Amino acid sequence: MFCGISLVSLTIALSFSLLGYWLILPFAGLELGALATALYLSAVRADTREVISISGSMIAVQKGRRQPAETTWFQRGWAKVVVRRPRRRGHPTRLFIRCHGREVEIGGCLNEHERSRLADDLRRWITPPAITTAQVA
Repeated sequence: MFCGISLVSLTIALSFSLLGYWLILPFAGLELGALATALYLSAVRADTREVISISGSMIAVQKGRRQPAETTWFQRGWAKVVVRRPRRRGHPTRLFIRCHGREVEIGGCLNEHERSRLADDLRRWITPPAITTAQVA
């Protein structure tokens, strides 16, 4: 994609420079540099992953690209799922897991429906099962 856009842009810039409008070439180069930077940053962000693991009494939230760069641990019994409404109209809600004054945001790449569904699922999964009298005895 980038090669095709570059070829078209440089062809147009070179044809104008041959007509005497040489000042178009540096601006075409700046334009392609800005496009390359935007495509790179978009690719890096698209490769970011969040993994939530719930096992026993602990919850682990791992964030990173190829391997976890950041891992946050929470105690399952004390953890809460918090959805914060936006301060400004039209902005997305934000989803957090919170425990003992620490919190981590999750689901930043999801749309509103997916984030709401994730919050509901996490509330069900994080809540420890109730202990019945048959389990105690």
